[in-house]
Amino acid sequence: MPMSDAELEKIDSQEIWVDLYEAAEITGYSVVGLRKVVRRMLELPETERHVKVRKRTGRWELWLPNLLTYLNQPKHGPHNKLNT
Repeated sequence: MPMSDAELEKIDSQEIWVDLYEAAEITGYSVVGLRKVVRRMLELPETERHVKVRKRTGRWELWLPNLLTYLNQPKHGPHNKLNT
């Protein structure tokens, strides 16, 4: 079930790490598309990454404020946003 606007605003303002599934729910992008963002970030030196990523116990986490900023920029982010 998609999150309400009030729930999204509450999350958007938080500085938190989110896993790929949480990021997909918050942004509306698919997990596969967000994995591509992670791969793109890992190709860059850490100091040049637009989105902070880290691997925790076998799963990728993304820094939510960076991710939201990145996805709102033109020509960034995955192109297969889910229709919800």
